[in-house]
Amino acid sequence: MFPVFLGEPVSPETLAATLAELDATLQIFEDNSFRTRALPGGPHISLADLVAITELMHPVGAGCQIFESRPKLAAWSQRVEAAVGSLLFREAHEVILKASDFPPADASVKQKLMPRVLAMIQ
Repeated sequence: MFPVFLGEPVSPETLAATLAELDATLQIFEDNSFRTRALPGGPHISLADLVAITELMHPVGAGCQIFESRPKLAAWSQRVEAAVGSLLFREAHEVILKASDFPPADASVKQKLMPRVLAMIQ
């Protein structure tokens, strides 16, 4: 989300490494969460599901279609959405899913955030 928010390009190497790390993390999440059950926290939607889906919507907002090649993850996302209701689900993620529609942060915000962002991604 940082490149979207800051309006800064990401090097192909950094993007590839980040996407590889995301893929590995999603695989671990799938392997550990859906091995014997449909939901990570048990048979009902829990706070863990809501926190996890919120985090996973960030890559979606940045243009990564993480659910397309992961049927277990996609089914879980659909169960969470059904449990909270489609309207509330869309409302909760509206800003993050439309992040690319907003103008990048202004120069003063970029100047303040850039050192921290660079430290986090390096």
